[in-house]
Amino acid sequence: MALGEALVKGQNAASRMQQQAFNVQALETKKLESTTLDLAHAMGKISGVKIRETGGLGSDVRVSLGGFSGRHIKLFIDGVPMDGMGTAFGLNNIPAGLAKRIEVYKGVVPIELGGDALGGAVNIVTDEERRSRVNISYSYGSFNTHRSNIYAEHTTERGLYFSLNAYQNYSDNDYEVDAKIHDFETHIYEKNKRRVRSFHNAYHNEAAVAKLGVVDKPWAERLLVGFIGGYEYKEQQHASSMDRVFGERYSTATTLMPTLSYAGRFDVLDGLRVGLDGAYNFGRSYSADTARREYNWLGQYREYESTEESGELAYQKYRYRDNNATANLKFSLGLAPGHTLSFASTLTAFSRKGHDETEVADEASRHPQRSMKDVLGLSYRYSHGELWNAIVFAKSYLNYLESYLDPEGGTDYQRLSSFDTYWGGGVAATWFVSPVVQVKASYEHALRLPTSRELFGTGDGIELGTADLKPENSDNVNLGALLHPLRSGRHDLTFDVALSLRNVRDYIRRSVDETKGVATSSNQGKVRSWGIDAGGRYAFRDLFYVGGNVTYIDMRNMERYQPGTTVESTVYKDRQPNEPWLYGNVEAGFTLRNLGFKGSVLDVQYALSCVGKFTYDWSNYNGDASIPRQLAHDVFVSYTFGSEQAFTLAAECRNLTDERLYDNYNIQKPGRSFAFKLAYRFLR
Repeated sequence: MALGEALVKGQNAASRMQQQAFNVQALETKKLESTTLDLAHAMGKISGVKIRETGGLGSDVRVSLGGFSGRHIKLFIDGVPMDGMGTAFGLNNIPAGLAKRIEVYKGVVPIELGGDALGGAVNIVTDEERRSRVNISYSYGSFNTHRSNIYAEHTTERGLYFSLNAYQNYSDNDYEVDAKIHDFETHIYEKNKRRVRSFHNAYHNEAAVAKLGVVDKPWAERLLVGFIGGYEYKEQQHASSMDRVFGERYSTATTLMPTLSYAGRFDVLDGLRVGLDGAYNFGRSYSADTARREYNWLGQYREYESTEESGELAYQKYRYRDNNATANLKFSLGLAPGHTLSFASTLTAFSRKGHDETEVADEASRHPQRSMKDVLGLSYRYSHGELWNAIVFAKSYLNYLESYLDPEGGTDYQRLSSFDTYWGGGVAATWFVSPVVQVKASYEHALRLPTSRELFGTGDGIELGTADLKPENSDNVNLGALLHPLRSGRHDLTFDVALSLRNVRDYIRRSVDETKGVATSSNQGKVRSWGIDAGGRYAFRDLFYVGGNVTYIDMRNMERYQPGTTVESTVYKDRQPNEPWLYGNVEAGFTLRNLGFKGSVLDVQYALSCVGKFTYDWSNYNGDASIPRQLAHDVFVSYTFGSEQAFTLAAECRNLTDERLYDNYNIQKPGRSFAFKLAYRFLR
């Protein structure tokens, strides 16, 4: 008997995520495993997301989403906050292959991601399939950049599980930049910029994540104990702006973090699911600034004339411990078909204690600084078949802070502590208008508690803390639609659009002192933001795809009067500085099979990134402080061959046209770069 063609339709995890009531988008990372992309640059492919860096490999990374960036956006790995993982585990250090997919929540965030996000959240989901595999890769690129990674995991027939993910990054970061030269004889900066090369910008880090435990037991889907270890060394070429140049200043950081992860499902009512994740970082850090010199971008320096002067920014040999604890507890209970009740508690704690070995020691550094916050969430979800579903939720925010400071800004240090509680909540719903149209709407009264970095600084003097910051609170409204007009075995076409409106009070703004080069955070007052992002993607089988997205944000200062006066502010209704307001991406790629060898796969991918002109200072106050429009072209080529496609050769070029690219207060990023990668994969 001859059977006719049968077409089986299904959804991957990313498609199922987008059917939630929350405005969420997901990116599968399978096609990115063969590239040298890290998690940060992989995330930048998602509609509405802009990745902002302060330089090359190892530099600070900030995620911009809906006009909010940095600490307004919370980062998670498998639902666990990344706050305490240390700088060795920055998004631009971790290979994209670590994640199975990346989930981006725009605006309202589910209680299971129990952080106090204001502008959204990013959840990096790792691969939890039970199999035995080994992945090994090495890449070499411009600026003497070396990156290597080994991942191994094995699950026995009795459910014993082991995994190890280790990676290493190194770069001289000696790329060229355009900079003003400080003349030590005239003590002024040259009027025109020169093309110079970074000379004190090297970075390296080594990290490993190990897990051991059992899986697929009646009492536990998984019970894993683990350890995260990492070390980084970072030379500091400049402060928070490029005008303040360093030639000897550096810092180191160590991460020592035991972890625990448990997930179980029990036959209670419609199924009880329990999850618990915890970690504690015993890491140590060191910041050294002892040179009695002042440098310029040519690598020239002058010795300080006075014997009392020392340090390029702030004389220090500061050894300190940043101890971070996280605990995430989740319950989910199906009360009846279509009815689900969930509870989540996310606790994060931070403490810093250090000692400056120099003679000029800050008294405050001798005392511990502590913060602790717990976000409790309760939600109820109702699903009306496959037609619509809705969620209503409430959140409680608990915040404890302890610090040593002088309330008047002097040296009369006192132990000050506070404990505050806040409330928030919201609702989200989605309706499947037809098999090809889905609409979403959500509202939340959200709060964001200041982070330890905003409260206490970075410890190296580059960013100073402000211990009396108030929490931000905001009313957020989000609307969205997802269209899937073409879905067949050959063609797949999707469109998405999202609108957002946010009214924020006590907005925490990060600003930079151009003279000293240090950053601080302060409460600004009222900020209003509305925006729209839209995207589309077409794929022909698994042979060809093309897609793109664009984002527009209107984010303005709505604090009308200067503090304590009736005088109208000069920057009233001005755009928020240092926030891109128009940006987008275009990408395309094709796949050729059985080219040269049977079973081989050739992938070619192209990406275009565009950022419109924006100011890094108030335009009504300093309109010349602007960053011009930026275009960046990237090309990725990979060839996979061998038994079960075990070997991969890859090459890439980023910033193909060598454009001048800037981020964060006019800090220049690397120009054109090349990289080559070798990889081997064993899978059973």
